[in-house]
Amino acid sequence: MTETTIEATLDAYYKALQSGDESQLRDIVSPDIHVQYHDTAGVLPWGGSWRGFDAFRTFLSHVAEHLVIEEVEPLQKLVVDDTVIVVLRGKWLAKATGRRVEAVVSNIFTIKDGRVTGYQVFPDSAAFAMALDRLAVVEAG
Repeated sequence: MTETTIEATLDAYYKALQSGDESQLRDIVSPDIHVQYHDTAGVLPWGGSWRGFDAFRTFLSHVAEHLVIEEVEPLQKLVVDDTVIVVLRGKWLAKATGRRVEAVVSNIFTIKDGRVTGYQVFPDSAAFAMALDRLAVVEAG
């Protein structure tokens, strides 16, 4: 798979996510997608392993239930064979608390036959947990 094809697949994936269009998502995401949201603190409602398209949709609904994505800026991208590593800086709003999260996150995509088959996220779990009021916020004093 060429880097151009991989870029087109990622663009289509992000567009499908933004639109929320079920048929677009089904076209770009493999039916057996495996999502791994690495949450070492174990406190994020969408953390863990999600297998298959229905589980992927459940994962997305958990994220949407708790966060508003305000801004995402790719900082670096590395393509090796069928794997894409994207480092991004983002801003999110926690719906329940009104707190904002600004963090750098790494995403690893596996793309085969023009479809996303794997998606791993390495977030700043503590920053998200604090925004959701799931960890104590320590004030400097």
